[in-house]
Amino acid sequence: MHPQSQGLQCNVMGFSLCSVLKRVITNEELLCPGAPYIKKTIAIVGDAVGWGIVVRGGKPCHIQAVDPGGPAAAAGIKVCQFVFSVNSTLVLQLDYKTISHLIMTGPRTLVMEVMEAIE
Repeated sequence: MHPQSQGLQCNVMGFSLCSVLKRVITNEELLCPGAPYIKKTIAIVGDAVGWGIVVRGGKPCHIQAVDPGGPAAAAGIKVCQFVFSVNSTLVLQLDYKTISHLIMTGPRTLVMEVMEAIE
């Protein structure tokens, strides 16, 4: 059943809270040799309001939303990428709240390694 039909709110302040993923992906799938994912390192310089991303999920977490006019979009972050590391800290085993805390308490320049599906 679709979350909206259950009375859940799926859109808050322009960001979708319903998962953008088509299916659950495990860490094992991401890290499997020959898996259809590539790792990218992206530096994002935050602005006065942040980095312009929403991280959700857990083990692994993914990019749920990207502000199209924000620093993350300008740097190349995309919805559905999986968060591999934040400022050299491996985060595949962490939940989104912990990853968000790492981002918020880290330096203004955020270095993220993300994994995305090969198209």
